[in-house]
Amino acid sequence: MRPSIAVVGSANPDREYTPDMKEIDLVPGACEAVGRELARAGCDLIVFSSSDNYIEKDVVRGYLAAVRVEDGATVMVRAPFDRVASFDVPPHLTHVLRVLPDSAEEWEVSYYRAVFEADGLIVVGGGRATRIAGILAVARRIPLVAMAHFGGAALSVWQHLDRHQNDATPEAISRMAAPWGDDAAEQLVASLSEQRSRMREAERAARRDHSRVRRARTVNGLVAAAAIAVALLTVVLAYGTGTTLTAVGYLIGGSLLIAAAGALINDASGEEPNLPWALARGLGAGTLATMLYMGSQTLTNPDPLDAEATRRLAWLLIPLGLTAGYTLDRVFARLRNVDALAERPFSQP
Repeated sequence: MRPSIAVVGSANPDREYTPDMKEIDLVPGACEAVGRELARAGCDLIVFSSSDNYIEKDVVRGYLAAVRVEDGATVMVRAPFDRVASFDVPPHLTHVLRVLPDSAEEWEVSYYRAVFEADGLIVVGGGRATRIAGILAVARRIPLVAMAHFGGAALSVWQHLDRHQNDATPEAISRMAAPWGDDAAEQLVASLSEQRSRMREAERAARRDHSRVRRARTVNGLVAAAAIAVALLTVVLAYGTGTTLTAVGYLIGGSLLIAAAGALINDASGEEPNLPWALARGLGAGTLATMLYMGSQTLTNPDPLDAEATRRLAWLLIPLGLTAGYTLDRVFARLRNVDALAERPFSQP
């Protein structure tokens, strides 16, 4: 699919710009060169006005000069429905120009909407609207070239891009402000292509990471479900044994498994699920909960632990193990945030 590149800006010698523009007489030729390079790079073009007050007319002239009939190129004119755009299109290229009226009555609506939908943006000179379009492109991570050498709003956009960079390399950003030369347009258009490649690679990497995390969460969930099922089974099995040792074994095994399941469920909600580490935390929490609870029971109950008492303990220890495994991270996080050595005021006796 051919990328669509929007080109915006102005270089009217009768207009005041902030920052000031320089070498304004070179801008028409530079814009024509940019249009030619966009056509050679296989890009479609998005423009907004055919007025001599803006640079689109020069860009379209260069673009049409380099387009071939068989290229399948398109110049999309995005403007409100009541605006008329007229470009000097050769008869054999009339099919290239597509006027896409926008239902919005205000030109800003169709203007910024088209910028958001573009695959790349080039800003040249310009005023407030050009500056806003460039800053929005940086914020939305749209590949961007700001022809800063000529000044105007493009210079402000370039300074903003230099602070945030996005997918533009420092070398590419420096080229945007370099003096205009014969190969400048080729380098700037190549920078757009490089930015788009980096952006697509970053998107692919993000999708791969998302898929990996989703698979890890699925594995955590399946292992947790299996651990819960086996833990509940130990309660049932404890009723089938008459020996205290076997019943205690079922009790301890079930509490450890259910605590591991709680830790896995908690870990699945994190940014980077880690099955082995979650299991280790869960087993640790289950061991701690089991020993503390059973220890408290033996200390407070003078009767010896038998199979029947063990089965009764299971109904409490299994939910306790699940809670311990699930909340272990939160408890430890609070403990880490407590400064045990913090100085506290005290009163003199």
